[in-house]
Amino acid sequence: MRRDNVIEKLRQYFEIYELVGPKTYKKHGERAWKFFSTDALEALLITRKGINKPFTINTWFWGGKFSQRGLRTILQNIVRQMFVIGKLYLSGHVLGEAFDFDVEGMSAVEVRKWIKTNKHLYPMRIRLENLKKGKPIHWTHLDTIQESHNPKVYLFNV
Repeated sequence: MRRDNVIEKLRQYFEIYELVGPKTYKKHGERAWKFFSTDALEALLITRKGINKPFTINTWFWGGKFSQRGLRTILQNIVRQMFVIGKLYLSGHVLGEAFDFDVEGMSAVEVRKWIKTNKHLYPMRIRLENLKKGKPIHWTHLDTIQESHNPKVYLFNV
């Protein structure tokens, strides 16, 4: 699917401020779509259309607590903290390749299972965070970081 078509269809489900933080939105507004890879946007679209339930990504625009679940910049806490402690941070979020989200009425385990079951819908490889310290992560992290040795849907632990 062409990038313009992907963005047009995604706008039926998301406003750009749900995918970026407040400073990015203030500076770039609707132009902030440019920071995401086409693969990441298409993976989000396929997942949202396929599951057909509301997703929550960033909520800062309405006074909510989430502002770092889409694109992350050097001015946001997670990235800044990594810099301060001198830790290399190459998350898909800073590369425009990742989204964290919740799906209304579904657990993250159920969402990951849906994605694995429907991997044939995705023309790209998908990575999903799975466990943190041995326990299932309670949100869905989806990214399109490409490693040729990974299977179509790759679950990784943090």
